[in-house]
This record gives sequence, C-alpha cells and structure tokens, in this order.
Amino acid sequence: MKKKSLLANLGASVAAQTVQARDKFDMADLTMAMKRASAAGGASPAAAAVSPAATSTPLLPRDQAPVARAMVTPSSQSLAELPISKVRDHPRNARHLYDPTRIDEMAASIARDGQMMPAIVMADPHEPETYLLIEGRYRKRALQSLGRETILAIVVDPLPELEAYRLSLILNEERNEQTDLDNAISWKMLQDDGLFTSQDHIAEYLGITQSKVSKTLSLLELPAGVLTIMKTSPGQFGLRIGYELRQLARQLAPPELETVAEQVRDGKLTVAALEKMRTRAEKTPVTRERSRAYPLKSGELTIGTLRDFDDGRLKIDLTGVTPAVRKALIAAVQQVLDAAPGAAGS
Repeated sequence: MKKKSLLANLGASVAAQTVQARDKFDMADLTMAMKRASAAGGASPAAAAVSPAATSTPLLPRDQAPVARAMVTPSSQSLAELPISKVRDHPRNARHLYDPTRIDEMAASIARDGQMMPAIVMADPHEPETYLLIEGRYRKRALQSLGRETILAIVVDPLPELEAYRLSLILNEERNEQTDLDNAISWKMLQDDGLFTSQDHIAEYLGITQSKVSKTLSLLELPAGVLTIMKTSPGQFGLRIGYELRQLARQLAPPELETVAEQVRDGKLTVAALEKMRTRAEKTPVTRERSRAYPLKSGELTIGTLRDFDDGRLKIDLTGVTPAVRKALIAAVQQVLDAAPGAAGS
C-alpha cells in the first residue's frame, strides 16, 4: 500500500489547529522580535543559542508541513502570559528525551533576549485554570531554571489524547527534533494505555508501514543499560543501528554491549563498523562477564542503572540529571571513599 503522509491523515480539527498554532507561533516571534529591535534602536535581536537537534527519519514529509503563515495578522488575543505553576506537561507529548545542556543554552538565551517564541498549550479538561503543554518543554524548563514565574503561550482548543500526541509529533518533526527512540517510547505508552490496540493500529493512524512500527518498538528490547546510554543522545541511534545492537546483544555480555553503545553515542562507530563487529562476534564463542544490575529511580521514573561486577568494578549510568545532581552524586561517592580509606582492594 502506498505510504500516506502523516499530514494527509490528520483530522480536519487537528489540521486546523496545526496551521493555526504555527501561524500564531511565527507571527508572535516576529512581533516580539520587531518590538525588541525597535527598543534597541533598530538592532536585530540575537538568535537563540541552541544545540543541533537529534533526528530520526521523519514521518512527516517536509514539503507537506503547514506553511500558511505569511498572511496572518498579529493579534493581542493570540497570546497569554500564564503562570508556570499552572502549566504541566501534556502526558501525550511526542518527546520524552531532553538534553540538559540544551536547557542551559536556552536559559542563557532567554536571560539575554527574553522568551522569543511562545509555547503551545491547551486547557486541561479535568482541572480548571490549568493548562497542558503540547509544545515548549525546553522553554518551560529554561524559564524555571531562571526562576521565572510565567510563560508566554498560545492556547489552542482542547484535543483528544491521540490528536494531541499527533499534533505534538508534527510540531517536533517540523523542527527536526523527533527521534526513533522518542517514537518507540510514545507508542509503547499509548499501547499500554489502550489508545493504540496494535502495531497495525499505529501504522494506520500515522500513515506508515507496520514494519517501521515493529522495528521502532524493537529498540525497547535492548538491555536497560544500553537504553540508558541511548537516552543521553537518542539521535545517534536510528533503526539500523538499533538492529545491529540487538544482533550483537546475542553475542556480547551487557557490559561489552554498553561499551559499544557508548562508542556509537560518541560518534566512533558507524552502521558499517557495527555490521563488521557483528560478523566477527558471530564467529567467536560467547563469554559473558558476571554482573548484577540495579535500576536507579527518581520517583517512579527509572533514570539509569548501577552494575556490580564480580571482579570488583562498579559502573553507574544515568540520564537526564541536572548538573547540580551530578555534582552532588560525585561528592557523595567521594565522601563514602574518604570515610573508608581501605575501600580500594589490593
């Protein structure tokens, strides 16, 4: 069956919301930029300093993204200044993985130039005077890190859960910010909650092949330690690399596979290199190191693993922790070592 574009499958209400949101988004950006430039004596504002986004193969063709923006007339009714305490993340946001470094970069940009682009929210249908954030999580976190109490946002009409997810996916893909691992996490959650009933349902709803859905979801079959590494730089782990890692998982012990994943994350291994590695591994008898893995949680969310090896090694992998937490963890480990001078074995 001919692949349908994601946009072609949008319901009329979602398509209208998408165009409306992007129109308002761009015009608000232009309006505020003009105001700031005028206040600065005609100088154009500095561009936001953000790191390149990690990407996967887009589900939404670039030439079919909403483009009706230029003729929109700015309106003061398009924007709202909302208390951040009243804006919570929409549970169906298409993105789940965030780079703490980019939050810091965006915070620096906002501190310098102000919030140049509004977020996109919808009213929470279950809690009055509260909003669900569809797009703009980086901006929200950056504002919070600066101690700001409000966020500039566009309020769109409430959407059903699946349509809110799809709108979030479209907006992310327009900016090249969606990854295969983000998609896998979202689809698994939507399946677990009964909003998607099968892989065929996902494929039909998004206008993609069932094979692509299956390959994407199979990323989650990798060992927990490998997934933790992938989450630190998800754009480095596309479907082909995910496939090679799954094949290598049959031949390599988890610590060895984690080392391979780290090399992929750091840009030191390509798909071709992984294919050669797999071929060699398939010809080598399997020897596995003995270790025990302990999940590390923040509340209900698993953010990493601690692996204890029989040879005395300890290995910690964490993702999504702030610089302050990382610093505190390092200090805590050092404090334990200082309190036990004989901790190091001979």
